[in-house]
Amino acid sequence: MKLKNIILTLLIFLTFTDLYSQTGKFFIHQTNNGSVIDISVYLKSNSGPSWSLGFASLVFFYNNNAMDNPREISEGEWDDSLNADYGDQFFVLYGDGNSVSLEIGLDTLPSDGTIVSSDSTLVGTVRFDILDSLQKNELSWDLEHCAVLDNTGADITSGMIFTDPENVLLPVELSNFYYTKNRNEVDLHWSTVSEKNNAGFKIERKFSGSENWTETGSVTGKGNSSEITEYSFKNKDLQPGLYNFRLKQTDFNGNYEYFELSENVNVEIPLSNILSQNYPNPFNPNSQISYEVGSGTNSKVSIRLTVYNSLGKEVATLYKGEQDPGYYKVNFNGSGYPSGVYIYVLEANGAIVGSKRMILIK
Repeated sequence: MKLKNIILTLLIFLTFTDLYSQTGKFFIHQTNNGSVIDISVYLKSNSGPSWSLGFASLVFFYNNNAMDNPREISEGEWDDSLNADYGDQFFVLYGDGNSVSLEIGLDTLPSDGTIVSSDSTLVGTVRFDILDSLQKNELSWDLEHCAVLDNTGADITSGMIFTDPENVLLPVELSNFYYTKNRNEVDLHWSTVSEKNNAGFKIERKFSGSENWTETGSVTGKGNSSEITEYSFKNKDLQPGLYNFRLKQTDFNGNYEYFELSENVNVEIPLSNILSQNYPNPFNPNSQISYEVGSGTNSKVSIRLTVYNSLGKEVATLYKGEQDPGYYKVNFNGSGYPSGVYIYVLEANGAIVGSKRMILIK
């Protein structure tokens, strides 16, 4: 009789151990495109028996002075669109407008439900409008109100791990972001007073009023730093127009945020025709020749750019035709010419603008 009781007790213990040993991890990932922040909640199971999600109330705090107007934009595995046993996933505002809850659950308990994978799986995404990009988002779980049940109705909240996002604090704090300009070159300057997990910055620009941003280069970040760090990036060979510039700061986890220049940058049309010194000089075998077509005529200008040898014989015509006022650059390839001194001449509407010497060394 004692042996039977021991076996029965052991079976009950093993049954309940298996029933309540479900473990999983919830975590938050955020992306920032400069105007909205998307907060995505993911779930994965840890080691232990497989289990199905029955109900979850997933509540997290946020700084409503930094972002506002939450709305759900995507739903994951535990929504009626993918499994008819589940109800429609929805979100609820909590507290004083500083917390949100994602609510998911089966229509009836117990039920088969959907098994939680060991791979990270999207639960849902809530989008916020950015109110103040200089304030911290302060995302964190409200563990007092989070609750998780399995598909049998058992409370398994204690077996869950709720991981706060690694970028609760802004990974990079900029102290300034400004530009300097020299003709059709725009230098961007910015500095950070602290960096956390900072992989670096991608530089993007667009014509003012356009919807399309173009990546023009990148600068490596310091990673982690509590000291002031100065950065700069040169945008070369810009055509006349009004430009917007922004930095896309990315951390090593793939999270990112944007810092946009507070004012537009106007690259003016040149007022006169100018021929610049080639670069590099001396060279072998390629060199760039830059020139400017002025706006004095307010129309297209007939341009001719030619190269002569030291005896005054024309050896190449680099450009001949009409061009709008603006900034131009032409390559001269000297691989088919002997070493020596060459003269290049720019003409505009039949008049010589200027001439320069360049040296080809092989």
